[in-house]
Amino acid sequence: MDTMSHRVRLPRRREDGAALIVSLLILAVVTVLGTAAWQIGSQEERMVGHQRERNIAFEAAEAALRDGERDLLCSTAGAGCSSRTTSINGETGFGDAGVEGTCSADGLCLPQRGQRPDFTSTVAIAALRATVSPRSVAYGSYTRVAGATQTFKGPSGSDLPRQPRYVIEVMCYYGGGQGMTSSFTASCPNPIYRLTAIGWGLRRGTAGEPTEVVLQSFYSLGN
Repeated sequence: MDTMSHRVRLPRRREDGAALIVSLLILAVVTVLGTAAWQIGSQEERMVGHQRERNIAFEAAEAALRDGERDLLCSTAGAGCSSRTTSINGETGFGDAGVEGTCSADGLCLPQRGQRPDFTSTVAIAALRATVSPRSVAYGSYTRVAGATQTFKGPSGSDLPRQPRYVIEVMCYYGGGQGMTSSFTASCPNPIYRLTAIGWGLRRGTAGEPTEVVLQSFYSLGN
């Protein structure tokens, strides 16, 4: 008797290769998450770096602002300072040869007289940012002890690439509720001064310039 053999054909398993596909999908997700985490970390690092640079620039500008106030005091007291050749008195010595809307070589700016002081004037800012024939004062120029060197130090006592600078604008205050006026005369009873200071950070940004901060304050010598 012939024996008949039967061959049973099983259906092909559809899950062949599914594990590989799932593994690739998981790997892709993990890669995307890792890339996103790296980008977030890099962004946070840049933000911390920018904030650090801004803090350094702010401290430098604030130091220059206080240095300008000491400059004004040295002009009247003179003790312990390398005071100016000509003491600050009223509007004497302000402006380039007394020209309105300009600054002298030693950082004394004279506003326009034809109008009340313009608080949006860019004369002081332009003088602070000028790199050729600067019309501003470097930190410590008129406030250090004679013969000494005084510079503003950054973190860990390091020198900054740029020393903070300031300019002084003269304004006149008549009091009695009249406020400030542009009438600069020898009889001005209460001249006040607007100090504008700028400070820079340590590192240069993408534009090639370090972070900068500008501060202003008003000061009166009380005369």
